[in-house]
Amino acid sequence: MSIPDYTSEEFANLVASQTFCGKNAWLRLMSWLEVDKSFQGFMQDWNSKIAPYYHQENIVAAELPNINKFLVVHFESIYSAQFILRLYQLANNDIKKWIFTSLNSEQQEVLYFWDLDSKADAAKGYIADNWLSSIDNTDLNINKTPLYTSINSEIFATIGKISNLAQKRIR
Repeated sequence: MSIPDYTSEEFANLVASQTFCGKNAWLRLMSWLEVDKSFQGFMQDWNSKIAPYYHQENIVAAELPNINKFLVVHFESIYSAQFILRLYQLANNDIKKWIFTSLNSEQQEVLYFWDLDSKADAAKGYIADNWLSSIDNTDLNINKTPLYTSINSEIFATIGKISNLAQKRIR
């Protein structure tokens, strides 16, 4: 078992490939380790109390330590919470259960909705990035004006409604 370098390009690529968090967003999050004391404290605790079990190849759920008060203390800090969310999203089901049950019920609800929000964000991002890929713009122009401009506007307005921050849980 080895704990990866969470600040490395390799780990950032892993996060980007398996979550909605992009590589640069992950690297920006990790850059806060240089200046944020609470995030530094969290990472020291994470690396000593959780990471050795989180990164174990053969997980035996019964052998996972009780960390239920550890995460609760750090959950209110934004950088620690974002780190927990992304590592939660990367985890297998046994590890997810271990992390999830270590939080109190209010934090479990927040983590649950963060995870749902991230999945919705991924779907919205995919739509926004790819919806025009099957359309040949040259065939859909009249006097060099794209016919799909109003459709584009409508799609982004709909995505914006879906993304309405008032509907998301407080982070």
